[in-house]
Amino acid sequence: MFLGVLVLLTALTISAVAIYYSVSGLVAIFAAAALPIMIMGGVLEVGKLVTAVWLHRYWAQTKWWLKSYLSLAVILLMFITSMGIFGFLSKAHIEQTSASEESVAQVQRIDTEIARYNAVIDRAEEKIETLETRGTGGQSNIQSQIDIEEERIKTAYERYQPQIEEQQKIIDQQQELYNNQLTQLDDLLGSVQEFIAQGTDSSIKQAQTIIGTRADGNWGSGSARTYRNWVATQEERRQEIISKIEQLANNPTVIAAREEILRLRGLAEKQIEESNRLITSYREQLSSNRTIDVGSLIDAELAKINETNDNIDKLTEEKYALEAEYRKLEAEVGPIKYIAEFVYGEQADKDLLEQAVRWVILLIIFVFDPLAVLLLIASQYTFETIRNKKPKKEVFDWDDYEHKRAQAIVDNPGPEGDKDVNVNEAPDSVDDELAQSSATEEEQAVDKQPEQTESRAEDEASDDSSRAERDIGGQPGTPPLGDDTVYEIAKSTASMTMEPFDGKLAEETVKEQMEAEELVPDVIEPAVNMKIDEEWQEREKPETKKKQESSERLKALEEKENDEEYVAARTKWKAENPDQTLKHYKNLYAKGVIDSLPWEQNTIENKYTREPLTEVIEPEGYSQNSEQNENTLFNKLKK
Repeated sequence: MFLGVLVLLTALTISAVAIYYSVSGLVAIFAAAALPIMIMGGVLEVGKLVTAVWLHRYWAQTKWWLKSYLSLAVILLMFITSMGIFGFLSKAHIEQTSASEESVAQVQRIDTEIARYNAVIDRAEEKIETLETRGTGGQSNIQSQIDIEEERIKTAYERYQPQIEEQQKIIDQQQELYNNQLTQLDDLLGSVQEFIAQGTDSSIKQAQTIIGTRADGNWGSGSARTYRNWVATQEERRQEIISKIEQLANNPTVIAAREEILRLRGLAEKQIEESNRLITSYREQLSSNRTIDVGSLIDAELAKINETNDNIDKLTEEKYALEAEYRKLEAEVGPIKYIAEFVYGEQADKDLLEQAVRWVILLIIFVFDPLAVLLLIASQYTFETIRNKKPKKEVFDWDDYEHKRAQAIVDNPGPEGDKDVNVNEAPDSVDDELAQSSATEEEQAVDKQPEQTESRAEDEASDDSSRAERDIGGQPGTPPLGDDTVYEIAKSTASMTMEPFDGKLAEETVKEQMEAEELVPDVIEPAVNMKIDEEWQEREKPETKKKQESSERLKALEEKENDEEYVAARTKWKAENPDQTLKHYKNLYAKGVIDSLPWEQNTIENKYTREPLTEVIEPEGYSQNSEQNENTLFNKLKK
């Protein structure tokens, strides 16, 4: 019991924690409706646990469509819970990562400010050095200005040279087409002359092909005349191209480019002239011996350096604080980083670390809520096991009592009365009635559904006579059977086979009935008012006991199959009853509906073999205990 309670408390604790963090995660996802999400999440989580326990308890009795929907609902609710936990853990990781990224951004900003202040200090120090090394007073400054202007004069043309070259390129592009044509003509003339000079058939053929004559490989007067005409034509083309190049001088594009070149050169000359004027002016200032106070300039630069250093110190302290906080955040994610490096076998960067965190979150959510639900079901298994181990209370078995009573009545008919019945002269209608009622009863016993519980309880609460009829093969709702029918039914099953009166058997039967009567309460309510509790029935007829009995009966049937006499009796019975099936009776025997198979009667001594019937005895109406008399064992027991 302690273990069951512990498992239950553990399951409820895990489930409560899962509900809290799942609702927190769902609120983070749907932040605009926090309160409704809390209510919905809490109710659904409780409903999930109740549904899981209910399904475990009533799985066998539940319809398939209801089981399917409730199972799917539990799985989806587990997924929603896991999704909420994933959202909560993801939010926590994102907040931690955001704080780390914010610290890194602030450190980078401080580094930028420090670099800017350092640049200010460098410029101030350079200026101080310039003031200290290049002399004192205005002469040093004036001389530096003169040097600058002289440098500008040297580089004046260099500054405008790229623009001049660009304009010259425009002019060259206009002439490039014609220059290429001239080059091609010159190359063609050279090639023809080279082919003619070689004097071979192939070279002469190539030359003849170029000049436009018949290529026969023979250089005669015709080929020479054609060659001279071709050369004259090429010279004319050459002159035309040269004339076009000369005409380009009047092209507007070329004219504009040349004017731009002249303008750029004029600007360079103008700057040179201006620099010369400034140099002359500076030299005149040097001659006036004017001086400038350098000390005040140096003091101003030193003050600027001191102020900048103070700002750098403040930023450095702030940077150290941010770096310390960043190192703390890095230490918190250190285990995940080491796990990522161990799994992936490489240096863990930001993306790899994020992937490892996602895997850890997935592992947590997949064992969180499912563990709670399964532990809750496991606790129910524990409680069921404990309940099954408790000793069962001895309860009066009314069915067993009635069955034994009816069996005793059949097995002990007492001495023969005035009206003896010859079983061999029983009418055939009795057999037909027995076969029909027995088959109907067996089919109803197999196909009966749980919805007939109430009617079955009312049948069990009927009087002794109707119960005796059902136990020996009768069917509720049919007319009472007479003594002949009862006697024939007793012959049809092994458990009810008529035997000669045996004193020892009678004594054992008396003991069994006395033991059964001891279980009967002093005051027995009328049978019509009795209601059999369903739970009591289940407790007194466990499924395991039925399975064991069925297994033993099937094993006994397998052993009988090896008996030749049994097989012959079965074959004979089947030939006599072609409308009956062997499988049907075997199933009834295995389920305990009947105690023996009908063809087993053929293996017993033929003492009940009947002569052909010559007289039909109509069954009389059934009267309870009418077969008893003052000498029967039944009345002796009642006394």
